[in-house]
Amino acid sequence: MKNNFFQKYIENAEKTPDKVLLRIDDSELTYKDFLTKTAFMASGMKNLGIKSNDKVGIIMPNSIDWYIVFWSVIRIGAQPVPIDPQSGVLELSRLIPATTVKVCFAASKYRTNSILKAVLGLSDDKLTAEKVVFFGCEDTGQLTGKLISSDEFYNSCSDNFTDIYTPSEDHVMSLACTSGSTGTPKILSIPYYGFYEAAEDMGSYLDFSENEVMMLGMTLYHQGGFGMGLQTTVKGGTVMYQPQFNPTSFLETVQKYHVTVIQLTSTLAKVLLSTPDFDKYDLSSVKACYFAGEVLPKEIADVFVNKLGIRVINVIGSSETATMVVWDSDMDNGTDPSDFRKLPFTDFKVADASGNDVGTEEVGELCIKTTAVITDYFGNPELTSEKVLTDEEGNRWFLTGDLVKRLPDGKVRFAGRSKRIIKRGGNLVHAEEVEACLLTHDKIAAAAVTDELHPVIGQQIVAYIQTVDNQKVTRGELARYFDGKLSAYKVPDKVIIVDEIPKDIGKIQFKYLREKKEEK
Repeated sequence: MKNNFFQKYIENAEKTPDKVLLRIDDSELTYKDFLTKTAFMASGMKNLGIKSNDKVGIIMPNSIDWYIVFWSVIRIGAQPVPIDPQSGVLELSRLIPATTVKVCFAASKYRTNSILKAVLGLSDDKLTAEKVVFFGCEDTGQLTGKLISSDEFYNSCSDNFTDIYTPSEDHVMSLACTSGSTGTPKILSIPYYGFYEAAEDMGSYLDFSENEVMMLGMTLYHQGGFGMGLQTTVKGGTVMYQPQFNPTSFLETVQKYHVTVIQLTSTLAKVLLSTPDFDKYDLSSVKACYFAGEVLPKEIADVFVNKLGIRVINVIGSSETATMVVWDSDMDNGTDPSDFRKLPFTDFKVADASGNDVGTEEVGELCIKTTAVITDYFGNPELTSEKVLTDEEGNRWFLTGDLVKRLPDGKVRFAGRSKRIIKRGGNLVHAEEVEACLLTHDKIAAAAVTDELHPVIGQQIVAYIQTVDNQKVTRGELARYFDGKLSAYKVPDKVIIVDEIPKDIGKIQFKYLREKKEEK
């Protein structure tokens, strides 16, 4: 039988039971407590009727509770479905039915978003879960019908539950989901053993040990931030998150706990480097900085490598594949961080539109083979057949949509993305979803959403709007309109009013729109 996550955590708990596995601000979870608390919560899940392969939604921010819920679901062989806690009514109305979740565990609020209010706003045909368990709900009087409090759930838990599910070879570990680009969510089936192997292999590549303390600037409910953390915990180390990113507390935490590995996006790195009195913080314990999720400018990489003496690891990865290719300053310093090579446990090819290999110095689509490639897009066989290909040996290849140039030395140079995805800071925003929401506004006749370079967040969202009867629409008005419907980071950063949205055979002609300069 192959090794699995719980076997690793049991081994780690036997060696160092009081070692901190997870730390979020001042809250800690040891390896011993991890096993005790997942057993306790798993018993309550069993009593709710959750069985192996049932889907369990998690609508919570970074917290110890999030982690315990996730792994309690894994413990009984069910499949956790992390959902962005910034999601509003429109997003939840698509995600909950599409993922077929049987039970949801949710925080009552996150930042300015009332998750409870969003759930209460769902119609009966959209709130398809049998139960929703709320943590931190001050007004429990609103919890009726399908909605129950965490206290009520804990009353059904038991201290004598010891079962741990052993996954089969083809077991799906979890479902990772996006809010979808056109109203249909993308839901990824994550292979258990492939995901485990990716964590083990990348942790070994980076020489992680039980002495590692990793501080991540990402979120648990994003596949990337969660997966990177596992590269440390499978080795018996400690992983740390913040409830939400704050540069000063991030630096203070790194200094206080002698963090050895930090994870950032380029945007967060810019914010950290611009923090007042940055130089006063002691970062001497940090041996590596892990970049992912955004293009890494050479200027930023050089600061970390040459000024701070920190090894830089820059990866292209996706939720569909885990890690794909790497730039490593220990081997690649002096070259552009957008020039990537294979990892020992991955393979890639660069293909043209017909699937044929492109030649040197030619641009094509990056196709990746790892054992962590998703088994399918849940409930979407058409997209699966388009993006996930199986070769004659049974290996799965993923067509990433990333455009790269094949270089003479065997590396690839990142050239751009083939889809209309806007990378606003650390968040991916689908332009079509923002357009769909805009078009529900009674003053808007037509809308087109695109991106524009921004010095801090990488890309900002630009909305070109054609109004009904030339009415005025401001960004502030749209921000209020989006509240509770879509996540706050999807509100357009710029609103440009135009007389007409130019189209050709139904397709928006963005080259004409970008000539418009009138910003409202």
